[in-house]
Amino acid sequence: MNLAQNSTSGFGGFEKSLRLHIYEHILRSGKVPKIAEMAESLSKPVEEIRAGLQGLEQGHAVVLQPGGEIMRAAPFWAAPTLFTVECGKQSWWASCIWDALGVPAMLGKDARIVTSCGCCGDDMIVEVWNGAPLHTEGVIHFAVPVRRWYENIVFT
Repeated sequence: MNLAQNSTSGFGGFEKSLRLHIYEHILRSGKVPKIAEMAESLSKPVEEIRAGLQGLEQGHAVVLQPGGEIMRAAPFWAAPTLFTVECGKQSWWASCIWDALGVPAMLGKDARIVTSCGCCGDDMIVEVWNGAPLHTEGVIHFAVPVRRWYENIVFT
């Protein structure tokens, strides 16, 4: 996947490079970068990183925690969740099944999503091969209409 072509539209010059850096870090390390890490690796002041992150948040590319650190860089989550996406030897967290399915779609890779049933709590595995789920049993339920997701992304 060419991240430079696919993940930076709609943002200014620094925001584009910051967003690209965030995704490259996530894909390389499996973790969302901290502000101090980004400032050091990009040789930029922390204030510039914070301003860039705020611009990315306004465009819904990231969701920030109250202290300004990244909580979510769509579709990746910074902390463990009920949705683990495994692609080969790498894994990432997603906030919901929509984001979990977005990881293999974004990467163009096969994946295994480890989660649990929202109704009964039973373990569930969703395998995605060649861009589609292997088994289509089950229901994906969205409790909040898409147009309202960013009113409270954590609840959604």
